[in-house]
Amino acid sequence: MIITRRSAIVMMGALIGASCAPAEASEFLPYDAARVEKAVASGKPVVVHVYAPWCLQCHIQASYLDGLKDDPAFRGVTFFRVDYDNQKDVVAKLDCPRSTVIAYKGGKEVARMSWGVTKSSVVDVLKAAM
Repeated sequence: MIITRRSAIVMMGALIGASCAPAEASEFLPYDAARVEKAVASGKPVVVHVYAPWCLQCHIQASYLDGLKDDPAFRGVTFFRVDYDNQKDVVAKLDCPRSTVIAYKGGKEVARMSWGVTKSSVVDVLKAAM
């Protein structure tokens, strides 16, 4: 196989680009009922955070969740965020107040925490999903 200078440069560029790409990070997906139902039905771990931008407890929980979502211990968790102010139908269906974290595993809800503002209370819910 003959490698031309041009193809060698292209291959080197591709290798460098691939090595510099950031590792895939977990992100909070906006709550979409069909997408959440599919994720929960898969049996894989799912975490839903009911969040209001003006809520102090929500911000505290979000800061912990944001710090933990890429922790290898929680690899494979799909994270969703409910917009408390604009998704009242979802909030009613979930039957929860703002600042609630809900964990699903094996296709069913396994843990729920509202108003908790300690890291351990958030971690406990995430662990239940695993």
